[in-house]
This record gives sequence, structure tokens and C-alpha cells, in this order.
Amino acid sequence: MKTSRRGFMGAAAIAATAAGTGLRAQPKESGRVDGPFVLTTWDFGPGANETAWPVLAGGGSALDAVEHSINHVELLPDEYWVGYGGVPNEVGETTLDATILWGPTHDWGGVGCLKRVKRAISVARKVMEETQHTLIVGDDATRFAVRMGFEETSLTNLRSQAAWEKWAAKGVKTDAFDPEPMDADRLAGHDTVGSIAVDAHGNLCVGCSTNGREFKIPGRVGDSPVPGAGAYGDQFVGGAVATGNGDVMMRFLPTYHTVELMRQGMPPQLAAEAALKRITDRGYKFSGGIAAIGIDGRYGGAQVGWDDGGFSFSVRNREGNRRVWVSPEPVSQPG
Repeated sequence: MKTSRRGFMGAAAIAATAAGTGLRAQPKESGRVDGPFVLTTWDFGPGANETAWPVLAGGGSALDAVEHSINHVELLPDEYWVGYGGVPNEVGETTLDATILWGPTHDWGGVGCLKRVKRAISVARKVMEETQHTLIVGDDATRFAVRMGFEETSLTNLRSQAAWEKWAAKGVKTDAFDPEPMDADRLAGHDTVGSIAVDAHGNLCVGCSTNGREFKIPGRVGDSPVPGAGAYGDQFVGGAVATGNGDVMMRFLPTYHTVELMRQGMPPQLAAEAALKRITDRGYKFSGGIAAIGIDGRYGGAQVGWDDGGFSFSVRNREGNRRVWVSPEPVSQPG
């Protein structure tokens, strides 16, 4: 992989400590796995992990593993929240956001509001490897993808077209014009795919991909491609990925917050809880979750707003897939 671009994105360290979060004094965690490993969010996590695992088991790169994992979800024909056939925007077009981090060089690549290209995470990887940029958006991101050899094609399928036609027939405005969610979050669920992998050489990679918000205003970019919002990682600490109401979550860089708390020694679950509590303490009533895993294999997650089932993530290592439900207390079992 080309690593000629700058290696570190400067950011101010978060000074929060366990004493300052107002959460439980005793740290806790939901589990630990030995490396190599890959973590992927939501119900498609087990299948995505199984797609990525042969790369890791064969001594391959965590970067390739994360790309394989997320490509698996992006190309699912019946997945409404990620990739091809996903949620349309206000004018019926599906657009994609994605980002990827390579831990050893702290190098990033991302695309926002990408149009007519299915494998958004792979385009994000090209941004990282082939340019000095971190984020390219909109039609220019599509032009960049074509320049890199990607096929330009429609992202609409029968399901996404029917969903838009049904909504458009109501003649209502997108809910993006609603008041900020200070009393209740009325958005439909979000199934952003986030993956974190550590390979046999100890190298970290973190990535995520999504269609974003249903019937969003054209041009909207969510939290997924913003470093520290939808995903974050540090080679010496671990990684975190987020899912949920990105328009709220991106204002607080919750995955950056999670990883920085982990750097200070806080277990992943408690760190994720603290990052979400920072948002709810400001009065937001939203749905969102964070899954995190340390470079040492400790993992955990937290969620708010999904009281009817929460969300899940899965962790794959040599012992198999472990499914973790975060609702509200994580419970793991083989899956």
C-alpha cells in the first residue's frame, strides 16, 4: 500500500476521565478475543465477518479484511440501509458515505454523497492510497471513482424506487426540516455497517459505509465519512464505530471520544457509554450506538434510544463468531 501522504491527523486530546463521566465507578467489559480479529455491526455482522476472516486467517492485511467485510454488505441486494438499493434521498436518488482508516500510518480516505458507484468503501480506500486528500464528495467523488476504474451504474432497485414513490405520493416535506430531537427521535432505524480489524501483524483498520438518512436533503453528508464521528481508531489503542442518528452524533465526534477514553485505560463498553452520555447530557433524544474494540481484543458497546431491541455487533477470531447484543446490557454468545 502506498503510504506517501501525511501520517497523522492532529486533534486535541479529550481530557474526560472515569470520575468525570458520572457513570459507574467500576469498569466493565463484555468480552475479550485474541487476534487476529474482525468486528462488524448489526445483523449482517456475522456474514460480513465470515467474508473477511479468510484474509486474516491467511496472514493478510486488516485493510483488505475491512474492505471485504464492508463490500459484502454494500453489495447485498436486499439491504435497505447500506449500499446498492439503499434508502433514497428527497428526489429519489441513493447516495453513499464511507470512510476507512489504516492504523499504522493513521491515514484516512473518505467519500460523501457518492453517486452511482456501488462499492463506496473501496472508493474511500483509493482516496486514502492514491491521493493526499481525506474526503471527496458528491459528483466529484463519482468522477474520481470512475477515474480510478470503478463502474458508474444506478444504485436504485425496485425496493428503493417503490419506497420513494410511496413517500413522494404523500406530498410531505422531508423530516430533515423537523425541529432538533430534544423530545423524541422520530427517524427510522439506521443500519450503518462499521468494521474494525486487527491482523496477525497487529495492524489496525477501521471503516464504515452507509446510505445515511431516508429522504434526506440532496447533498447531505452524514457522520460516516467524518473522522472521529462515524468511525475512529488509533494503532496503539483500538477502534470504535457508530450507528444511528448521524446528524446528531457527528456534532460530538463520539468515536473519537470513545477511543480517547480507551487510551486512558477505560474499558470499551464504559468508554462507549460515556461518549453517548455526553450527547444525551446536552438534551438530545436520539437513537444511536457505538461498538468498540481495543488492540488487545477487549470489546464492548453501548446504545441509547433503541429500547425495543437495541443493536448488535459480532466479533470473529480463530474461535468463531461471537454475537453481542447491546440492549441495554450486552450479552455475548457464540453465533
